[in-house]
Amino acid sequence: MSRRFIVVLSLALALTALLGGSALAADPATKQVGLVLAFPDGAQHLEIVTVPASATTFDVLSAAKVTFNSQSTAFGPAVCGFNTFGCPATDCFCDALHFWAYYHLDASSGQWASAAEGVGSYVPAHGAVEGLAWSGFDVSYNPTVQPPVYTFAQIIAQTTPQPVAVPEPGTLMLLSTGVVGLAAYLRRNKR
Repeated sequence: MSRRFIVVLSLALALTALLGGSALAADPATKQVGLVLAFPDGAQHLEIVTVPASATTFDVLSAAKVTFNSQSTAFGPAVCGFNTFGCPATDCFCDALHFWAYYHLDASSGQWASAAEGVGSYVPAHGAVEGLAWSGFDVSYNPTVQPPVYTFAQIIAQTTPQPVAVPEPGTLMLLSTGVVGLAAYLRRNKR
């Protein structure tokens, strides 16, 4: 083998390693948060939302792939509705018997915990799962409906399309063809 061929092959391998490594590195400026929405008709919305590391749940909802209505209040932003469910932003408290109950998924127990704060003041961690359900309330004003439980990994599994498998012989054939073509090119240039 010629020296030029070895240099070109080494550069190609180094470039592939660098590009592959940078694609696997996590961006510390962002985080991913799982979102589970339970609608009154039984439908649900699952999504992994990428937001800045300092984002609140309100920011997660605003970045999600749903139509989100909210209203500013003295206590922070209020969740009015998603898609066609709930109330419009102009009348966020249109239904006196229902509201969007807000939950955090406790990863250790796998259970929802009712949020003690609003969506505008809570900053979920990377990998956290936040849930909302259109709910009534009991005599103590506790929500009566919870979203279905999905872990972060389950949301990824539900929302990520399955990759198309590339047959191993086809991969080897492509690689071999490229190496042979590169060798032929270098050999022709050497003459």
